Amino acid sequence: MEIFENTFRNLLIAANLVSTRVFLLRAPQAPAPKATTPYIVFFPTGPTPLHAHSGPARIRFGSYQVSIFDPSQQKALAIADSMREYLDGWKGIFETYDFGAIFFRTQTQTWETDTQLTHVIQEFEIEFKLLPNGTRSTNPQFQPAVKE
Repeated sequence: MEIFENTFRNLLIAANLVSTRVFLLRAPQAPAPKATTPYIVFFPTGPTPLHAHSGPARIRFGSYQVSIFDPSQQKALAIADSMREYLDGWKGIFETYDFGAIFFRTQTQTWETDTQLTHVIQEFEIEFKLLPNGTRSTNPQFQPAVKE
């Protein structure tokens, strides 16, 4: 069974904001070629139980931090704005998961003095469930929220 984080990584790559430089937990360390900026590092910050009082949960909820790194503050903030617009309110099927919804929660930023990079931190709450029998969608039906 594929872990949710692999599917979420592919979804972040599909945003086409940093090419394939999207990493789970930590970025490659310099001088790795993939450490080229900008890049995104993401990780779960708040998993929820798999069971409720009534039995197994049909849908899971998880909190995820998405961090954007770039030397340019302006570029990092622009990527963050695009990521928020791309993810917030989306729902539907993507690869092996049915996304109930993705909700933007908060954003902050900092300057990393040791790496000389702007670090923009976004948090998302995600509702998801694995498709039956690990079915893999070949035609993603992922839909953005209607923007007014």
